[in-house]
Amino acid sequence: MTALVTGASGFVGAWLVAALAAEGTTVTAQMRAAPSALFVKLGLTNHPGVTLAPEADVAAVVARVQPSVVYHLAGFSQIGAAMKDPLTVFEANTRTTWLLLDALRQMPAPARCVVASTDSIYGETGGTPATEDDPPRATGPYEASKQMADLAARSFARTYGLPVTVARMGNVYGPGDSNGARIVPGVINAIRAGGVPQLRGGGRAVRSLLFVQDCIAGLRFLADRAGEDGVRGEVFNLSGDTPMTTLEIARKALAAFGRPGDAPHITEDAPGETSVKVSSNARLRGLGWAPVWTFEAGLAEIHRQWDRL
Repeated sequence: MTALVTGASGFVGAWLVAALAAEGTTVTAQMRAAPSALFVKLGLTNHPGVTLAPEADVAAVVARVQPSVVYHLAGFSQIGAAMKDPLTVFEANTRTTWLLLDALRQMPAPARCVVASTDSIYGETGGTPATEDDPPRATGPYEASKQMADLAARSFARTYGLPVTVARMGNVYGPGDSNGARIVPGVINAIRAGGVPQLRGGGRAVRSLLFVQDCIAGLRFLADRAGEDGVRGEVFNLSGDTPMTTLEIARKALAAFGRPGDAPHITEDAPGETSVKVSSNARLRGLGWAPVWTFEAGLAEIHRQWDRL
């Protein structure tokens, strides 16, 4: 089997390439720039089963490689930067996706494909986790661009019968994630630097977290079944089980890294506003996937690989 992973240099992409290559899959790793530090540390730049495709034109890569399965993870994920440069985020997340989909449409035997979306398109969810039947409430450039890519994927699948499905991914964490804008690496970076996590809004914001290996298992599960009725052209929340406040997340991280007596620094800069963004993974569970990593186990794994990654 030949697999194409777009956005392979990213956090999830690098771990996905590592998992596929370890099982003997021939992988083409598409990326727009030089391999990330994580990609290099995982030993993927010189892996005999991995070919680097350092080019932005994912449609051209599809046409050249003719893969049997595609994991479309490429995109622009920095929400703050997206607010300042909406053109770039729409080009990277939306236009790139429909060009990829049209390249799949033109293949003699279209590859099975999982398009990575985000459960951020639901907006604030309140006390009830969002399901795939809930209407998207995307407003910012990042969320809107992902919603448009999500819609394009379902359109191509249903119009042309392509074996394409969509994974609306939640908050993914794990070893080697250096993006301090995300809650878990932000907390861990502070601890690693000898400080304490800085939490806004009283630490009341609520998120559900998914360990990266559970995420990869979910992506591969969907890819295997992308051509099936009930999966092709459908969307699935790929998210964790137990919602936690950012205060709970920070306290558990401090305990896992040997500082249970320390407390995060909390500010009340958003009085009366508590961000709650969680989604239900019940639909994907109904197909047979389920996360297996607890948050405590995930933190322990990050700690174990601290020096290597």
